[in-house]
Amino acid sequence: MDKDEIKQAILEVLEVQLESQLRAIRQVQGKQDSDSSPALRTGRRRQSLVGLSVQILTDEGKPLHINTIAQLLQQHFGRVVDRDTLSSALAKKARNKILLRQTAPATFALIDYKEGKHVKT
Repeated sequence: MDKDEIKQAILEVLEVQLESQLRAIRQVQGKQDSDSSPALRTGRRRQSLVGLSVQILTDEGKPLHINTIAQLLQQHFGRVVDRDTLSSALAKKARNKILLRQTAPATFALIDYKEGKHVKT
């Protein structure tokens, strides 16, 4: 390595260190880590299984059993998943009322914001 390459490597390490420290300070202050700072990662990140499951439920437009969701994840995205792990992740989102609701045992649907609201006429 020549002198410029070493200098560049050191600067990159310092940059990563400072960005990490800034995230930690913001976390202690209770601030959300905003997208105002440039991302270090380049390229595409894999989408989460929950995200892909939401996409499948959106495309299908109806509640699906966990076995069907796992099968469609493999067919559409080539992702082989453990049924129990996926079910646990989706159930957690459903319990917290985030994106999903559980319509029957091991069956999930997207939250319909209009459903459940009673309009008095």
